[in-house]
Amino acid sequence: MNSQEEFEKEAKAVGERLALLLVAANLPEDVKAGFASMIPEMSPEQIDRLINVLEANVSDTAATQEAEFGKAVQDAQATYESKRQAAQQQTMAELDEIESLLKAG
Repeated sequence: MNSQEEFEKEAKAVGERLALLLVAANLPEDVKAGFASMIPEMSPEQIDRLINVLEANVSDTAATQEAEFGKAVQDAQATYESKRQAAQQQTMAELDEIESLLKAG
């Protein structure tokens, strides 16, 4: 591959990465559109900084979502355990009642 082809391939990869990061970023749509419109005028260093900012934003969003998901799983587990214990107590009470009826009969 000659250097022109390598440059085009790398530029395409950077463009695709920027597009994915913009889509995944937890930013208002007008901010995303503003970044997208400025990209053609940016220097390579500015594009690298933008990528870093977007990556940090996506990472922060992922960490927040992971924490929220973990909390939701814990809440669901606690609810399940509470309902299971209540059902077990009710079942045991009903079994005791049946046993009493059988002994009386």
